[in-house]
Amino acid sequence: MRGGPAFIGLIAAAALAGCVSAPVSPPEVLAQPQIALPPAPARALTVGVYSCIDTSGQRRPTRLPQELSTAVPMDCTPYLIDAVRSVPRGYVFLVERQHVDELLRERQLATLALNAPTETTAPAAGLEALPPPPVRRLITLRVAEILLIGQVVAYDRATRQVAGGVAVNSTGGSGEYVTDLVTFSLRAVAVQTGEVLGQTTVSKSVTSLSIGGHISKIYTADVVELEFGGAGNEPVGLALGAAVRSALIALINQGLRDGWWS
Repeated sequence: MRGGPAFIGLIAAAALAGCVSAPVSPPEVLAQPQIALPPAPARALTVGVYSCIDTSGQRRPTRLPQELSTAVPMDCTPYLIDAVRSVPRGYVFLVERQHVDELLRERQLATLALNAPTETTAPAAGLEALPPPPVRRLITLRVAEILLIGQVVAYDRATRQVAGGVAVNSTGGSGEYVTDLVTFSLRAVAVQTGEVLGQTTVSKSVTSLSIGGHISKIYTADVVELEFGGAGNEPVGLALGAAVRSALIALINQGLRDGWWS
């Protein structure tokens, strides 16, 4: 029956045409280990982080005429805060500054609640009224000694690209390896004087790999072609987090040499 191979070929082509990607479980994100540093100094520095933003202006690669998503996270403050909290205890005392407006409003509400008027009974005849209780206040917020200012300054695409392929008769395959580069800058500013105490710039590679292949089979009057492939991309967030940690380690080592804790 001549229609048998053709019918099977059409079904196989419809099922496997294009790029077939098997479901891949998301990578397991492990907790970052504590940053290894020398023994802590006698006094910890109070550090504040206001914001850490993306200034590269790069958009995520897409085939759409317009793409609003950025290549890297627009707010990298969580990565910087996580890196600072990985510093061994005794080096820094981290205070909240990114959402300081919300913090101040909450403190106002807490102060009002502490000083809410209570029901008092009227003094008996001939007795003086008791003086009002003293105003209860929250403890003063800790002032930062150093501000950490970070930003993504560049995202360069395809800084390294390798591609190749081979085919023998009706069977072939190809692959492509692409490396992007994300650059993060971090500086420390003294609050009292405004002096830039130090700055570090770190670059981290973001790799991606894609492979594919095809098989062709010619029958008496029919041709069956199968295509398959897959791709793997390094998460940009993990690469950015690694760059932030490296920049922070370099900045702390510079501070130890320059005597920031003395």
